[in-house]
Amino acid sequence: MTKAHIITPLAIFTLSLVSCGTDSTVPGDNRSSQDVLGTAQARAEATRAATFQTPPPTPITPSPTPPAVTETIAPTVTPTPSTPIVVADYNAYVRSGPDETYESIDFLLQGQRAAILGMFENELTGTWWYVDRIDEGKDGWVWSGAVTVSGDLFSVPVLEAPPQ
Repeated sequence: MTKAHIITPLAIFTLSLVSCGTDSTVPGDNRSSQDVLGTAQARAEATRAATFQTPPPTPITPSPTPPAVTETIAPTVTPTPSTPIVVADYNAYVRSGPDETYESIDFLLQGQRAAILGMFENELTGTWWYVDRIDEGKDGWVWSGAVTVSGDLFSVPVLEAPPQ
């Protein structure tokens, strides 16, 4: 064995004995636990009372008092538009007449709107709306099954189907 193999374990053993044998009291220190506690409390209070080099907060200017708000009573019934409208539930054909046999002249894309100007009851396919396009596109007939209607339909005139 070499000297390093012998000295290293001996050094570790010696250090462990020295560290285990240290006492937390200092020789000649006869302070009671009350004295130690009092010193710790005094240092904590001094730390709390210490001033720091932090600038004082910027004062906040109060905002002006808002005007009193009068309560608006919401109507219980949602008003209907003067002209009823349709909104396409999905991409729908706009046709030159109120039936699938008429030529397709445009599309009413999903979400697009159109004002209803007239209606026609087709015995085979149901109700058709004659619409005036709000967005871009050609006016024509749209099948009622492809759209959602809103508004008062009472004043919508019944129209004749155009010739094919």
